[in-house]
Amino acid sequence: MTKEPPTEQAGFPDVGVGAGLALALTIAATIAYAAIFVLSGNASWTDPTALYASLALGASLILLTYVDLRTGLLPDLLTLPLIVGGLVYAAFGALDWRNALAGAVIGYLLIAGLAALWRRLRGYEGIGLGDAKLLAAGGAWVGANQLPLVLMSASTLGLVAVLIVSKKQLSEESRAAIPFGPALGFGVWICWCAGDLVAL
Repeated sequence: MTKEPPTEQAGFPDVGVGAGLALALTIAATIAYAAIFVLSGNASWTDPTALYASLALGASLILLTYVDLRTGLLPDLLTLPLIVGGLVYAAFGALDWRNALAGAVIGYLLIAGLAALWRRLRGYEGIGLGDAKLLAAGGAWVGANQLPLVLMSASTLGLVAVLIVSKKQLSEESRAAIPFGPALGFGVWICWCAGDLVAL
């Protein structure tokens, strides 16, 4: 049975993991999210609106974590409403809406620009625009000033994943590829929970 050649739209290596491993990693992420939320001790979470917003953001990031682990995709159906939700919350919440809007725009452009540079230099797709939309959502929720910490946290977690995957012997045909969405979501969640403690 011959494999169909990858289409231009699906020009990424297969990054999905098995259902069991994806579920185990998602459960671990959920526990980590809960621990970070509780240990941050952010006083602003006593406000019911902030609590509901945290629940919505956390649940969305956990869902995106599972979907990205299973499929290697971050669907617009999940990322775009998350961007809108962050901007709406900023408009009526504690975050300045201009900072949120700048975070969404800068977040998207950072990843999209890096993806274009990778494609030009390496000749194949290496970074998906789903990651760009997820970082845009993160920027909308935590603001432009938090984006460096989001990326630093995500890159640290991503580096750990790369070190683990690099131990496997992979052929040239199956280039090593790791879903970056879970790491980005983790970085967003850290900044959301820490709030003013990590304000730059």
